[in-house]
Amino acid sequence: MTVAAAAAGGVLGLVAGSTGTVVVGATVGAATGAAIAFFRIRPLVSIAVAVGTVVGVVVGRSVIRVLCAPSGCPTVEWITGVATGLGAFVGVGLVVALATRSFDEYHEALAANRPPPSPGCETEVADDAE
Repeated sequence: MTVAAAAAGGVLGLVAGSTGTVVVGATVGAATGAAIAFFRIRPLVSIAVAVGTVVGVVVGRSVIRVLCAPSGCPTVEWITGVATGLGAFVGVGLVVALATRSFDEYHEALAANRPPPSPGCETEVADDAE
């Protein structure tokens, strides 16, 4: 998994277009892979969050690149890309965490021979409360 994360970081560096960025991307990818292994995060969860983050960076940079003159504001491009990537990281991470929790609750209920949780409000209301 660490190798895959490092490779993904290197590919992100290639998209950015410079050798230094490839090295930084591979280093960040390797660190991310090590964190994934250390904290025992599910690979599919980490892949979904990583893809969402990369897409956020690319979209943020692309919007500023379109608005600025060619080679006019690369610093603003990267700042906006990182900010958008962080927002995507939090947003995608939250959605993935909630979905994973929901699936875990469902499987735990089935394993305990209980009916699976039903959608809706978790509070019970008495029928004679009217």
